[in-house]
Amino acid sequence: MKQTVYLILALTAFSAQGDTITLRSGKVINGRFLGFSERKFDFKSDDGDLISEYPVDVKSIVPTVPLKVSVELTRTNYVNVAFRSFDEFTLHLGKDEAAVDERVIMLKTLTVNGVGRRNLMPPDKNNSDGRAQKGEDGPPPEAPRDWQRSGKWREMEAKGNSIISKGEDVDIQDHLKKGFINIVHIHYPKALASVREGNYVEALAAKYSNKICLLKIVVPDFKVPVCESLGIKSLPQFWFYDAQGRLVKKLTDRFTEGDIDDALKLARRNAN
Repeated sequence: MKQTVYLILALTAFSAQGDTITLRSGKVINGRFLGFSERKFDFKSDDGDLISEYPVDVKSIVPTVPLKVSVELTRTNYVNVAFRSFDEFTLHLGKDEAAVDERVIMLKTLTVNGVGRRNLMPPDKNNSDGRAQKGEDGPPPEAPRDWQRSGKWREMEAKGNSIISKGEDVDIQDHLKKGFINIVHIHYPKALASVREGNYVEALAAKYSNKICLLKIVVPDFKVPVCESLGIKSLPQFWFYDAQGRLVKKLTDRFTEGDIDDALKLARRNAN
């Protein structure tokens, strides 16, 4: 009997701790995990404060017990799966008793006890790492598509004022924002790496909107004029300009989050 009472008390004490979010600053907050929207994790502290943090500022999220969630990613989605934790920029999910890990840079929404809208992209037919090389065989790249209930794919127009070219010649210097670190994303919509890392630089630009300006060149294929004028032979690419408008780094072959962070640091150092 005593053991049963102790067990109940222990479980009650454990559940009272609530979910936990740990920030990269070292701050630990107990409360309730609310989900992910508008590129931020949402959390309500035990004190009633609503907290919204970009993934780059979150070290980990651990719910008291796995939560039933619906997850919308760039290329797929999950309905009513278990959210177990988040750390190292990775969501740890459970589906049919199997573990599923997904990178947060692919995440669009995460809804606790809800159902997300299907929003998929067709399978990537380029290199396994999502890059495309000039002269490679294969079907021409296509614009991003959105799945409709009719079962057809619909062409989607890219949105946002950051697009400075859709294949036509462009003078990048004319579009650089003075006094800002400028990132030029030469975007190939069919490449997984371009979508994935594009999400990451967009999140950084949104977080540091007073310091970083993101410009996008959307390239449908290698035959467009901008590829010739800029000498583009592989896609995607990320070019980094310092606050004086000087090109300090091009990422053309490898562009992990770490590579992007290092290029940003170089652009900042170069500006001082």
